Amino acid sequence: MRRAKLCVHLSQAFTLMGRTREANAEREAALVLTRSPSVVTRALLTMDTATCLSIDGEPAAAADMAVGVWQELSAAFRDGLVRSRAEALHRILAGPAHDQLGESLAS
Repeated sequence: MRRAKLCVHLSQAFTLMGRTREANAEREAALVLTRSPSVVTRALLTMDTATCLSIDGEPAAAADMAVGVWQELSAAFRDGLVRSRAEALHRILAGPAHDQLGESLAS
């Protein structure tokens, strides 16, 4: 379990550095090492994936993914780290993708 947690943190670190290949590998490792990822863990990993999509030049796919995971979360899970990662992605998106995620975060 410690290794899985480390992989989740490394996913975020590599995502923040724009090293999407390494971030993707760490996310995959986290999912393999975790038998049943928590709702928050899955949401965090999905937000990292969406951010990597944006970094890799796919803003529409990034917004779609982030909105999808956001809408699946109950209100109890829409704060803390999940919200901060969603807001960070929102700040780097532009145009329709920015608007789409912003509308979702506001609701």
